[in-house]
Amino acid sequence: MKKNLILFFIISNFSLFSQVEIKYDSNSKNLPKWVQLMYADNPDEGAVINAYTNYYKKNKLKKNKYTQYYKRWLRNISRSSNAKQTNKKSKSSNQWQCIGPWDFDKDAESRSYAPGSAHVYTIEQSVSNPNVLYAGSATGGAWKTIDKGDNWNLITKDLFLNGVYAIEIDFSNPDIIYIDGGHEGIYKSYDGGLNWIVIGDSAFTSLSHSIKDIKLNPNNNQILFVASSQGLFKSTDGGSNFTNVTTGVIPNSISPGNFQEIEFHPNSSDTMYFIKEGNPKTEFYRSDDGGNTLTLYNNGWPNPASGDEQLRTEIAVSPAAPDKIVALATGSANGGSGLYGIYISDDKGENWTFQCCGPQPAGPPDSININMMGWQTDGSDDGGQYYYDLALALNPVNANIIHVGGVNHWISLDNGLTFNCPAKWSEPHKKGYVHADIHDINYFGNDLWFACDGGIFYSDNMGDSIYKKQFGIAGTDFWGFGAGFKDGDIMLGGTYHNGTLLKDGSTYIKDWLCTDGGDNIRGFVNFGNPRIAYSDYGGKTLSGNRNIPISIFSVEKLPNASYITGESSKIEFDPRCYNWLYSGNDTTLWLSKNGGTSFKPIYHFNEKITSIEVAWSNPNVIYVATWPSWWGTKKIYKTTNGGTTWTDITPSNLNGQDWIPYDITISSYDESTLWIARTSMYGEVQDAIGNEVFKSIDGGQSWINWSTPTLDNVNITNIEHQRGSNGGVYIGTRESVYYRNNSMSDWDIYDSNLPKRTYSTQLIPYYREGLLQNGTNRSAYEIDFYENTPPSAQIAADKLEINCLNDTVRFIDHSAARLSSATWQWSFPGGNPSSSTQEDPVVVYSQPGTYDVGLTVTDAFGTSSQYYTDFINYTDSISPITNSNSLYEGFDSGNFPPLGWELGYSPYFSWLNTIVDFGIDCLPTTTAYVNHYWIQYPGEEAYLISNKFALGNGINAKNWLTYDYAYSGYASGYDDGLRIDISTDCGTTWDSIYGALGPDLQTVPYESGAWFPTCGSWKTDSINLTNWGLNGDTIMIRFTAINDYGNHFYLDNIKINGLNILFNEENEIFNQTKIYPNPSNGNINIKTNIDKLKIKIYSSLGELITEKKFEKSIKSIDFNRMPKGIYFIQLINHNNIETRKIVVQ
Repeated sequence: MKKNLILFFIISNFSLFSQVEIKYDSNSKNLPKWVQLMYADNPDEGAVINAYTNYYKKNKLKKNKYTQYYKRWLRNISRSSNAKQTNKKSKSSNQWQCIGPWDFDKDAESRSYAPGSAHVYTIEQSVSNPNVLYAGSATGGAWKTIDKGDNWNLITKDLFLNGVYAIEIDFSNPDIIYIDGGHEGIYKSYDGGLNWIVIGDSAFTSLSHSIKDIKLNPNNNQILFVASSQGLFKSTDGGSNFTNVTTGVIPNSISPGNFQEIEFHPNSSDTMYFIKEGNPKTEFYRSDDGGNTLTLYNNGWPNPASGDEQLRTEIAVSPAAPDKIVALATGSANGGSGLYGIYISDDKGENWTFQCCGPQPAGPPDSININMMGWQTDGSDDGGQYYYDLALALNPVNANIIHVGGVNHWISLDNGLTFNCPAKWSEPHKKGYVHADIHDINYFGNDLWFACDGGIFYSDNMGDSIYKKQFGIAGTDFWGFGAGFKDGDIMLGGTYHNGTLLKDGSTYIKDWLCTDGGDNIRGFVNFGNPRIAYSDYGGKTLSGNRNIPISIFSVEKLPNASYITGESSKIEFDPRCYNWLYSGNDTTLWLSKNGGTSFKPIYHFNEKITSIEVAWSNPNVIYVATWPSWWGTKKIYKTTNGGTTWTDITPSNLNGQDWIPYDITISSYDESTLWIARTSMYGEVQDAIGNEVFKSIDGGQSWINWSTPTLDNVNITNIEHQRGSNGGVYIGTRESVYYRNNSMSDWDIYDSNLPKRTYSTQLIPYYREGLLQNGTNRSAYEIDFYENTPPSAQIAADKLEINCLNDTVRFIDHSAARLSSATWQWSFPGGNPSSSTQEDPVVVYSQPGTYDVGLTVTDAFGTSSQYYTDFINYTDSISPITNSNSLYEGFDSGNFPPLGWELGYSPYFSWLNTIVDFGIDCLPTTTAYVNHYWIQYPGEEAYLISNKFALGNGINAKNWLTYDYAYSGYASGYDDGLRIDISTDCGTTWDSIYGALGPDLQTVPYESGAWFPTCGSWKTDSINLTNWGLNGDTIMIRFTAINDYGNHFYLDNIKINGLNILFNEENEIFNQTKIYPNPSNGNINIKTNIDKLKIKIYSSLGELITEKKFEKSIKSIDFNRMPKGIYFIQLINHNNIETRKIVVQ
């Protein structure tokens, strides 16, 4: 089992990651249970996650040092890889190309509140050539610039290396560099990163290192020091051999290891300073003989009391005050955590003075005792990520200027007595903005550099103004990734620490925009309308202009999203309609038929839903993978009836590893042919060996093992079929990409020009250009398809169900075909036009019925056809209003909008349905509502449109509209509104019959928070439709919500009642009696073939105006002197009566 494998690696002291974050308060007795479990030597991931989940079911989740550590702990598990290095070469000559992000548009509209694009640990500038710098990133390896940061290039593409934490440059030659290589030790290059060697003798390289610092003696480039988790090492031959300096030379040391930093005295290479992590505090050592022997100095140095801790320290020196050392210490003490203190020594570390902040180390933050490790610019919040992000620098010409980096950047101009934060991590509009989580600050002359979780930032005026300098660094860590089917140049994905990175063609400077914020995961693009995309923040309507904001709309059921490999779900579209989308939200499969505005449940699985695939050839066939828990048995289910019933088709005999998740892909030709990949949560061992990929040709009744020994060394992350191919399948792994089709006996690695150890988050075929796109932990890449394949036809449309309000269908070619050579032949029997050769034709249908659609698509590689019968369904139902039959809509059916109702198009927001605790009767109920509180599009409108209904007729008939509503408003000047419109021509024109804004709409006083109805907060309103001249008409009602960024508006219990309605039986006797013109400007003509016809004319109030008798003839009645308005003419012949309405204008 997996647990035993993990234990083996721990016992063998094998480092899974190059950098291990220090645990916060690990000796505390008051940690939540989940934190204690996470901190254990051999944590059970499933137990930790369950304890965490249960804890935050009972406690409000608030970001703190433990939750941030938890997130990075999960990230390390999901991003880890210990796959053996392979020298296999792809049989294909195709080359991967990076398509970004390699930078971001910092000043565009809709930018993130904390824009960034790459997670960078360290930056170093060459002494001999200041235009040359090197940077180390968290997932993208090491980078080099030769133009002082304007352009960067990857120099570790062929190394199996992601994180680079420490770099050193030879002071005499900028092409000689050293970088930490994770558990490999140290890499050295003599040619600026073109070639690399692992340095060190066998004793050094046999150790598993976590290297924090590398320093060359400034006067002798053969003397090299390394601060490692295994101790302090020294080489006198440029790294060929190392000795452990700490062995036997540190009296009473706890262990020889975990050195954090090395600094040289500015004027003497014999004097060196070292920081070592102890327990429960760091220790400061000085060497006066070039690092041969070390002496501990602790007079005034941090000395936490029992139960407190101080486990990380940064030190800095300046040529302006050579004997001065500043120490930035972090930890927890005296009831507070984060900044432990700023300490200063003026005698090379022999004595230390506590300088800042407040009267004591750490302690609860206040206006005096500021915590520079927290998130706030006034230092008022406790904690932070003080063992994760930490940096310190002294100005080289004025040692009183101190720079501190944590979440934010802080500056002191008075030797650390006071500090200020020029710009918060969430204030990119300020000139001092630096992205959150600063790992390195370095002065090189007048150049000041910052390495942080957003990239590289630079200042040439001591930090007064700061700007980014990172173009070329492809280090975006995508946790999810999507790209357009119609436009593959539209991409987006959630990222680690950099919100959502989005590409909209060339809309943005440097192509990419950082939008949303924080740690995001999701990224999807609508296949029929690439201007619509989806992220953790909901739906986006792209503007195509960097100066115009992206519009946001609500998506009711976003899919599951996780930092854990194999646990996320997706938005999966029905291939026939780009507004029909499935979402795996929690344990339920949901379906929306209105672009995500509302969903209805398809099936509840009692297990979290992960992979979802809808069959191309038969969309009633759907496959779903589920996740019960970390160690729970993962399952695959199949439905053949659109989700009504499901069958468990999970493979058996998986060598006891049934806890491994699945990803699924389906053949474009046959819904019974599918492939599944085992996507382990782990990467430090190779799981599912011999059982990585399976194929079924009978819908999962039996499985063929499609694994080969080539896959024994990899852990798969996702699988994707190439439509039109002969069983061609791509798999993305934690290191690379592979391909295989039915004619191939083995998998071929497909990695030419792809950096080694590239984690494939999601592979996406872009058929129009024949490209495979790959969102990764190193930004995004694309490559030509492994092979050219024939097209695969697929008909799609914006809607499949239409009525008189929506009788126009936009068809979409959803085929897998090459655009450059593609031709289309559509057929639309009964539509207008009845055929088309356009790619995406628009067709109008004029009457109710069902309609077939056909498509033949041809490109340079072949032809494919598809034909659907009854593809379009045109319905036109009218609900009659009588004395006994009324319309009622309480939004309780579970469908929203209700059957027959429509949500009118609005690109900004929409009506939704929700359950509230208190309705008009003070009982829980489902209502329609508009989320004005979170929507900021003043003046924009959203529409909820009823079905058609025929109002009752008659002289004394009364047709009433009643409804319940509740609204609080937010404050004066935030005046949301409601307008009610009527259409008598199926939505062609609308007339308003009611409107109210702000205070006129309120049912309770203003509420400053998001408001929900309470008992007694509802009101009922009624409108006499007859008084509006609506009697006997067939109408639709439109409820129009008008946004002003106020508060939620709720609507419920809509009724249309009829009173005193006369029934007109179908009577042919009056068929030939015509009344015209209607409407009239004066005279009304009555033409009849009835021998004896009596007419009575009534006003709209039922007052008899006149009555006349005449035989077969044409009579003219003068209304010129009558008031304008509605009148009723009653036709009488013996016992036959019919009433008609006329309008005098």
